[in-house]
Amino acid sequence: MSDDDEVLPLAAVTARTGLSAATLRYYEKEGLLPPVARAPGGQRRYRQVDLDRLSLLLRLRATGMSVATMRRFAELRRAGEPGRPGRLAVLLEHRAAVRRRVDLLRENLVVIDAKIDRHRRILRQRGDLPMTGSPTTDGFEFRPIHHVQLAIPPGGEEQCRAFWGEVLGMTELAKPPVLAARGGCWFRGGALEVHLGVEQPFAPARKAHPGLLVTGLRDLAARLAAAGHPVTWDDDFPGHDRCYAADPFGNRLEFLEPSAG
Repeated sequence: MSDDDEVLPLAAVTARTGLSAATLRYYEKEGLLPPVARAPGGQRRYRQVDLDRLSLLLRLRATGMSVATMRRFAELRRAGEPGRPGRLAVLLEHRAAVRRRVDLLRENLVVIDAKIDRHRRILRQRGDLPMTGSPTTDGFEFRPIHHVQLAIPPGGEEQCRAFWGEVLGMTELAKPPVLAARGGCWFRGGALEVHLGVEQPFAPARKAHPGLLVTGLRDLAARLAAAGHPVTWDDDFPGHDRCYAADPFGNRLEFLEPSAG
């Protein structure tokens, strides 16, 4: 019997998911999950498809989707293929909301990190050791990159907006006034922030490049190619699919995604 054919009783599902039997029954009663198959004696018997739906349900709930929206999603799923466009619309709207919350959390984390760094700096200057949270014996730690900086030629801002904004779907950020006078533009998409700064004389970076971790690499590559930015695939990076492309000015860009295998 394959994993897809495996049938699990209610007790096994509660043990595997950590959910109570009452919660599982509630999800089914509220229409969030389709009715589960029953044994001749009336006991629930869960299949892999039920567990997959339950897993998605929990992820949607954990990322803030309301019960009413989850119920609507379930109704569209029961509608079969005619409900697929509606399900996609629900997921796209929810993803946008999740990304907004992630961006807000990231901004708040920057403030918290700055406050932590200030306290550590003061304690080091006083010669006191922090009570907790010292990351290394040297008093510093590496964190995720705040942004990637790429050079562009003077007057290249509109081409940046076409590439980073329209092709890659990133959001342009307002530059601080003191920096806006220097030209260039900033963009954010997901966890990535890209700063495009004017350099004169300009020379594209054809060897040095950022390695950008993405999901949906194949879709991204197709979007780049369709917009006139050729993509070169490279299979020599263990554990990842990756490809290269260039921005409108010839700067080399590397895109990576953990491989499914």
